[in-house]
Amino acid sequence: TRSAAETMLDAHRAVATALDQELDRLRATSAPADRPSADSVIELQAMARSLTEGIAIPRLQASERVRAALERLAGLGPVSELLDRGPIEASEAAQLDRTLLSRVNDGWLVAEALHHRGEPTSATATLERLRSAPVRLDYPVIEGEVMRRRHPLIVRATDDPTRSAHGDVMGWRDYLAAPVVLDGRVIGFFQGDRLASGERLETIDRDALWQFTQGFAEVFERAVLRRRLRIQREELRQVASWADARTSELSDRAIDLAIERETGPTDRRGRPPESPDFRLRELLTRRELEVLEHLVTGETNAAIARDLVVSEGTVKFHVKNVLRKLHASNRAEATSRYLRLTLRPNEASDARGLDRG
Repeated sequence: TRSAAETMLDAHRAVATALDQELDRLRATSAPADRPSADSVIELQAMARSLTEGIAIPRLQASERVRAALERLAGLGPVSELLDRGPIEASEAAQLDRTLLSRVNDGWLVAEALHHRGEPTSATATLERLRSAPVRLDYPVIEGEVMRRRHPLIVRATDDPTRSAHGDVMGWRDYLAAPVVLDGRVIGFFQGDRLASGERLETIDRDALWQFTQGFAEVFERAVLRRRLRIQREELRQVASWADARTSELSDRAIDLAIERETGPTDRRGRPPESPDFRLRELLTRRELEVLEHLVTGETNAAIARDLVVSEGTVKFHVKNVLRKLHASNRAEATSRYLRLTLRPNEASDARGLDRG
């Protein structure tokens, strides 16, 4: 099927051809005194054609590329796939040769995924170098200013190369920098250039990448929320399963000839029992709780880092603290303790195994 831009371009050219023919006829048949007016009409027609074919049609084509790229991203599943595929689709949307996706972590720009058209091996090696050299987003780094303004930028080769984030590894000349903004906060960056083709980057290219980046942020947010809902659904399913088993245990238990005394919502010392969530909140920091909730689902450190938009080193640090505070020697043991606390709030023996670190 033909795109809207192609259809519009064909219609424009058909109309322009008809007008040219009519203007030629007018010039040939008009009196000499009227020819300046005819020439003016021809100039206006040429200007209109230039605006349509040089600006309007290319922008419509760019918008169609962006929409198609975002539709492909929206059809993906895990967050990790979005991050890996993001630079590829950004390159298609803005017609770039190289596109780098980085995340912002505590004021540092950390490379996440790189696409180099036709050079997958080179891209893999370059990405390893980039990941080992995060960039601090402070003055005079250009991306730091872009982050503060939350607006894309064309960086020209005439600018100081030392001011470009990852410039030492990527060898940027003319390139685009567009922030990924979510809830008013910059969580990442797309950077891209046309190293192979050498074509000059224009405003239309900047706007195309910006449009793509805004759509990418929305797709990414939906994917993260879907994943969190899936985790919550699984946790609720576990709670329901435990409740069903517990109910069956209580109803099927043998009844002896003895008095079953009612007990109120207090422990043996007459104090209200602490909820497991309360104990966990008292024991772990908010970030440690977030890491633990991801950990119990079997996620890797890399996956947790992507979901929480932090570095793998930060995740490893939090995992180590969680294991220590839960007196767990490994992830499986930490998961077991977490589930016992959240699903069986009266397990006092497990509660005594926790400390405040």
